Amino acid sequence: MTKLLRTLYNVSRHLTSPPTKLALVVRGDLKMSKGKTAAQCAHAAVICVQDSQASSNEKHRELLRAWLAMGQPKIVLKVDNFEQLIELQKEAMQGNVTAALVQDAGRTQLAAGTATVLGIGPDTVENIDKIVGHLKLL
Repeated sequence: MTKLLRTLYNVSRHLTSPPTKLALVVRGDLKMSKGKTAAQCAHAAVICVQDSQASSNEKHRELLRAWLAMGQPKIVLKVDNFEQLIELQKEAMQGNVTAALVQDAGRTQLAAGTATVLGIGPDTVENIDKIVGHLKLL
């Protein structure tokens, strides 16, 4: 019962917070398998959470708490190439939004160091959409 009460308390605390989400942006030019794409997206989400938890910026930690309390909404999008992925990373960093670039270990389908997915957030829907609102769903 204590866990349920703690969850309800956390959710109720964030009901007045602006909606949040995490964007996962996949490189379309790599032609990764569905499983590889899912794994790379999972890496990006985990790194974004870890970076937000460890951030010295209280805003990032609070946005993470709100995102966790509200069900961790995510969106998976695509870009055509590496250059577009890096441009999004720059935009996120300029906007003080958490961004995590996943680079493959090179054990299966891709060469070591290949940038595959960019995680952006968690942050407000408004901030995320400013960066990725023009992209198409994967």
